[in-house]
Amino acid sequence: MIALSTYAFAILLFPALVAVWYLRKDYASGFVGLLCLVGAAGLIVVSATLPHLFFDHERYLHDLWTAFDTANKSAYGQASSVDYFSPIGPVYDWVFRIATGLRQVDATSVPLANAVFALGTLVLALLTLTRQVNFGTLGLVVLIAVATVVTPREPDMIFAQTSMSWLAPYNRWAAALAAVVTVAFCCPPGRRGIPEAFLLGVSIAVICLIKVTFGAALVGLLVAATVFRNVSIKHAVIVLLGLAASLAAAELVTGQVTENLADIKTVSGFAKEAWRIIKLITQLGEAAVWAIGSAVLYLLLCENSSERKRFTPVVLILVAAAMACVILMQNHWLSESPIYAVLPVIAAQWAGLFRKDGLVEQSGQAASQALTLDILSVLTIALALIYPVRDGGAMVAQFLQSRQYPADERLAGTGQAGFVLHPRWHEQPEEEVTVDYNRMLDGFNLLRQAGAAEPEAGPVLALNFANPFPSLLNKPSPARVPIWFHNGRTFSKEIHQPEEEFFSDAEFVIVGHGDPSGEMLWEIYQPYVLEHYREVATSPSWTVYRKKGPDGQKL
Repeated sequence: MIALSTYAFAILLFPALVAVWYLRKDYASGFVGLLCLVGAAGLIVVSATLPHLFFDHERYLHDLWTAFDTANKSAYGQASSVDYFSPIGPVYDWVFRIATGLRQVDATSVPLANAVFALGTLVLALLTLTRQVNFGTLGLVVLIAVATVVTPREPDMIFAQTSMSWLAPYNRWAAALAAVVTVAFCCPPGRRGIPEAFLLGVSIAVICLIKVTFGAALVGLLVAATVFRNVSIKHAVIVLLGLAASLAAAELVTGQVTENLADIKTVSGFAKEAWRIIKLITQLGEAAVWAIGSAVLYLLLCENSSERKRFTPVVLILVAAAMACVILMQNHWLSESPIYAVLPVIAAQWAGLFRKDGLVEQSGQAASQALTLDILSVLTIALALIYPVRDGGAMVAQFLQSRQYPADERLAGTGQAGFVLHPRWHEQPEEEVTVDYNRMLDGFNLLRQAGAAEPEAGPVLALNFANPFPSLLNKPSPARVPIWFHNGRTFSKEIHQPEEEFFSDAEFVIVGHGDPSGEMLWEIYQPYVLEHYREVATSPSWTVYRKKGPDGQKL
């Protein structure tokens, strides 16, 4: 379905290629820009109005549980960056707080949060880029960014897959806004002024408060752009002032910035993972193809037009590609960075594509050279559209399939109402996603049997990779407890939260069997649980414990 929807979305954007071919010198920029902006707005609307969240992937269901728990925490006013160790910044919670304020919590809170952030990205792109780039470039960048935010597609392949994982929305958000900022730093300055520079600092602050690795990379890109005089020293200072002012304001209003930085410092204390370097090496080829290809495209566009070749755009394209590669190494599940997709757009902006006084054919220009220029122009737009067509097609597929299959009635009335697991997985009970789904329902039933659904019952803490149960029970999540546990990345035997803090308000503890993170957590916290909780229910997948009363009996 994703592949078919991708082709359908590509057909809808095909007029952009036609416009570049036939209308380039006069109307193509306006037409392409308008078409892309309409497409971006349409994707935001689709994401915000999805009737169900449709999941079709052979693994990663427990990663979706973390998003469900984020939505649940946000609905009850909890803040992740204050509550627990987490490398994920507070913007993730703030956006979910908006989403849960707009609509009752259910499975579609995830695509609604995506839509909220996509709308914010669109607005920031318009405010920061409108005076710097032409309308065609602006539309392409906005479409690339919005499609990156809202797509449910598994991110590891450039070509559309037939599965949807909803994996790590925060990585998509940071990557999308990073692509917008990259365009601002790497394209010609145009009429960029102090307001735009300040807003670029605000944008980097937002990115830092999602994943600090993205923000740090963009500061490095800012330095490179300043060194090569694409950003004036004055504007660079304004960008940094906007960054500092935004972080300071966020700290004053929420108090979460320093808390999150403390969490990042704690997480950085874990042993380094050698596979990240391996990941970097595997990404080098992809980065090189996009970087060299976009640089060559720029030179060819200039060669076949009256535009003078410059050294700066080539260097900035190479630096941006290298930055994207390093980001991917640090955020290993976000392959195919949208920063790659904007590199041909940056090349086109420098070469004057769409500009009425740019790419003008000389009077004596050969017909073959003019034809080459037209072909290169079409190729540029086609390359830029690869990512939004792929990701937009996945969102269209999500929309169609969410209407094709009914939601699971067993989840009706819960904080995961509207969740749909592809029916084919129910016919393959040994598959990982089916096992995880059935484990979730089994734990939900055990907790209800144990009294966790009673109105007076307290929070449920899961010793498991993720905790889907507070959202299922429509109960607050336990305070000071992460939305996900990954041994060696968010906790370890040596680095973990003290028992009194960890179990501070948990009335129920449900221990996952066969889950590596759950087993390590049980090894760490077993003595405390056995002393303060008593076993009340068990199954092959879970054991449920309930807090003892003052006399050691039931509360």
